[in-house]
Amino acid sequence: MTEDRPKISIISIIYDVAAFLPKAIESMIKQTYDNLEIILVIGVKDGQDKGDLAICERYAKEDSRIKLVVTPAKGTGDARNKGLDAVTGDYIGFVDGDDWAEPEMFERLYVNLIRHEAKISVCGKYSEYGNRSEADRQADIRIMTPSDAFEMIFNGTGFFFHCWDKLFKASLFDGISFPTDRYLEDRYVVNILLERAERIVYDTSPLYHFRVRSDSLSRIDEMSEYNTAADMDFADFVLLRYPDLKNEAEAFLLYDHLTCIQNALIHGTFTKESTAGHYEYINAHKAGLSENPFIDRKLKIKVFIVPC
Repeated sequence: MTEDRPKISIISIIYDVAAFLPKAIESMIKQTYDNLEIILVIGVKDGQDKGDLAICERYAKEDSRIKLVVTPAKGTGDARNKGLDAVTGDYIGFVDGDDWAEPEMFERLYVNLIRHEAKISVCGKYSEYGNRSEADRQADIRIMTPSDAFEMIFNGTGFFFHCWDKLFKASLFDGISFPTDRYLEDRYVVNILLERAERIVYDTSPLYHFRVRSDSLSRIDEMSEYNTAADMDFADFVLLRYPDLKNEAEAFLLYDHLTCIQNALIHGTFTKESTAGHYEYINAHKAGLSENPFIDRKLKIKVFIVPC
C-alpha cells in the first residue's frame, strides 16, 4: 500500500440500493490508488435496514480501509454531512451506492490535480441506461478558473454540479455543509467549492458510471421545479461575482422555466397559478432574445409558443 501518498476519502451515500451495492463497493476497493478511506454512509429508516447494512458489513470485514457510518435516513444532504464528519483524508471524492467507478478513476483525478496544481479535479462519465452506455464527449484536458467553469455549466458543454465526478482538496469543505432541507443538495455546495478552488482541471475521459434509474429522485416530475429553484440560486451566486456571464445565465434559466411548463403540460398538472413564476421570468426576458447570442433558434421558438 502506498501510504506515503496523501489519503483520499471516498464518501458513498447508501439507501435502498442493495441490488447495485456490491458493484459500487468493489469498484472502490479495486482502485489503483490504494491509500483510501472508504466511508459507507448507510441510511436506516424507522429502524429497518433495506439490506444494505449486511452487504457493507461483509465488505468491511474484508477491507480495513472501509469505515461504516450507520445513520437514520434523513436525505442525501444529511448523509453527505455525516460522511464529511468522518473524513480523515487530504482529498475527498464521492461514489454513490448505485453507481460505480473505473479502477483508475481516483489515480487519474489525483495525478491531474497534482500535475496541474489544481484544488478540484474533474473527470468524464458514462451514463448507464441499462441496455446501453453513453460516454461524455471527449476533449483536451482543460485548466479552468471558476469563471470558466460557471460559463461552461451555463452553456451545458461539460461537467455539472455533481459531487461524484470530482476529487476535492479536503480543505475546500472547511465551514461548509450540505443543506438538509431541500433536494439537489450538491447544487448549493459545489458552486461554492468551485469558486474557492481558483484552479480546476477537467479531463473528459469517462471514468465514472452514473446509473440512470427510472425510479430515482432525478426522474420524479417535481424535480424540474427543484432543479429550476437551485439553478436560480446558482445564477444569483455567479452573477454577483461575474456579471459578464449575464447572457449565459439568461439562456440557462429560460430553458429551465420552459422545461417546467412543458413538464406540467405533458403530465396534466398545468395550471396558471402553479406556472405563474415561470411565465413571469419568461415574459421579463422576451425583449432581449434577439440580442442574446446564447439563445438559439429552437429556444426562441419555444419562448414564443408557450401558452399564455
